[in-house]
Amino acid sequence: MRVSELLNTTCDIEVSGLCFDSEKVKEGDLFFCLVGSENDGHMFAADAISRGAAAIVVERTLALDVPQIEVADTRKALSHAASAFYGNPSKHLKMIGITGTNGKTTTTYIVKSIIEAAGFSCGLIGTNAVEYLEHKTDARLTTPDPIELHAILKEMSDAGVEYVVMEVSAHALRLSKVDGIVYEVAAFTNFSRDHLDFFGSMDNYAQAKMSFFSPEHARSAVVNADDMLGNAILKNSKLPAVTYGVDNPSDVFGIDLEMSAYGLSYVINMADNVGRVKFSLTGRFNMYNTLCAAAIAMSLGFDLNTVIAGIRNVKKIDGRFNIINMSKCNVIIDFAHTDDGIANILRAIREFAPARIITVFGCGGNRDRTKRAVMGKIVSQMSDYCFVTSDNPRFEPPQDIIDEIASGIDEIGKTNYQKIVDRKQAIREAISMANKKDIVLIAGKGAERYNDVMGNRMPYNDEQYVMELAGEEGF
Repeated sequence: MRVSELLNTTCDIEVSGLCFDSEKVKEGDLFFCLVGSENDGHMFAADAISRGAAAIVVERTLALDVPQIEVADTRKALSHAASAFYGNPSKHLKMIGITGTNGKTTTTYIVKSIIEAAGFSCGLIGTNAVEYLEHKTDARLTTPDPIELHAILKEMSDAGVEYVVMEVSAHALRLSKVDGIVYEVAAFTNFSRDHLDFFGSMDNYAQAKMSFFSPEHARSAVVNADDMLGNAILKNSKLPAVTYGVDNPSDVFGIDLEMSAYGLSYVINMADNVGRVKFSLTGRFNMYNTLCAAAIAMSLGFDLNTVIAGIRNVKKIDGRFNIINMSKCNVIIDFAHTDDGIANILRAIREFAPARIITVFGCGGNRDRTKRAVMGKIVSQMSDYCFVTSDNPRFEPPQDIIDEIASGIDEIGKTNYQKIVDRKQAIREAISMANKKDIVLIAGKGAERYNDVMGNRMPYNDEQYVMELAGEEGF
């Protein structure tokens, strides 16, 4: 394609692809010098040219003998160019985007199931996977980078997919990854502490979330009316909105919640249409996830019967409250990795736990350090016993992360924990300690199939290891 077909420029040079990583440049690529990441992409422009880049997109002119297209923001330019390069596939799809600290993955799967219950095809893009029709691949990022994202959307459009529901992370919003896509619905789940390593403050993090709810990004909004940031979105957004909640007046709300180890049930009111929802995952937070999905469905024009059927059809979501019944005890595996998320899951388990809760958890390396001690306090207070262990230490020493978590436990004078660096050993010890009626919660990794250590993603999965352990030990 010609550069003039991708960007607002008179440059008519032909390019064969797009790239923003100089090491991956192919002959004839248009290279984008991205700003705002750990490294300034302008530093790698010469390398990109040496590898065959036909032209470069810059925010400042460089002393290089190659066609240069100067733009105000290379990240925004990349997103719009990627959309154009793949034929603007999002315009041929009904797009639904979900943002929020917790609940995005679960809600996307519920929305997908509701849409399919209505007889339409729906693609999904999120933390766990990219899925459409019979296609499924593991995801690398919650929200893919623009080139990959629009390539995926083109594949879905070409395959005849009608709707796409995707997770939209705060990082993606701050880095303009979804610029150029106008969503039918932008939905908000909730807001709590996370990603302060990247955003620096809760206010910056909140502003990133709020930026999604503008006419530039969406035609309508679905918002949690029980959340403080949700109320700020409702106050400031110019989008028509459908609200959902439990405690505050909402367009879609739920009452009479009943929970057990194997699911929840409640009465839903969807714009004065009333029915009973049954969902295979338990916890008050999952009531909110189903309400969010119902509000999205209502915004899209689906009726209550379709909503109830779609929610009922979801039997399992990988890494989200997955229960493994062992002869030794029951094990629950969940992705909860924030202080709010792990409090929610422990609160849900306590609703039905017949005996002790033993929790295995850690915190990721090179990520928000402010939540470590806080999570230690929460888990030690809400569990009967806990094992503090490794969880994607990345480039940090695992013991240092564990010590920071444990400092929060020590601060409140609790002693109901052990520090074990090896995650497998920690899980083994937790299950060995458990009695028949105890519940072992393994939190933080969910469906992840790797452990990130010093830049290497080594194969590992909590559920797979528990099943191996059950076979070896007869648990």
